[in-house]
Amino acid sequence: MSKPKADPVQNAPPDVVRSFNELYADTRVAMVRLASLLVASRAEAEELTQDAYIDLFRQWDEVLNPAGFLRTLVVRRCTRSRRRQVTERHKLQVLGRRDDPFAVASGEPELDETVASVRRLTPERRAVVVLRFYEDMSHSQIAAALDCSVATVRTRLHRALVELRREIE
Repeated sequence: MSKPKADPVQNAPPDVVRSFNELYADTRVAMVRLASLLVASRAEAEELTQDAYIDLFRQWDEVLNPAGFLRTLVVRRCTRSRRRQVTERHKLQVLGRRDDPFAVASGEPELDETVASVRRLTPERRAVVVLRFYEDMSHSQIAAALDCSVATVRTRLHRALVELRREIE
């Protein structure tokens, strides 16, 4: 029988727990909102964000910029999740199913159309669009968050905007 893992919070010094709790209180709403824009559902966004906080806590002593590192964790988790969703959707299409288990509606036709268009982008392009226009991050900040070059960010953003314009027109 394997020994249960120790709770990292119980073993952490009180000042670390206090610092982490402050960051959590200050950033949770924004991180869940960011994740919601990157994935298909609020519940999934909350779960991915919570997992990112757990990862951050485990690496707390090694992280120089906890808020920036957290944003990077959230974006990467959401991008991976979105890739899995795209793969699952493709499998459903190959099998001949027409229903879309990832569809979400807000009730406002214009907003629904825009959100749906953004959600149809590839995970990489979607992440760049959300980070640029929702988080108001610069190309270099996005490149750091996604671990790619600034040129890659510009290319993905350009292609995403071309795709969105074509779809909306």
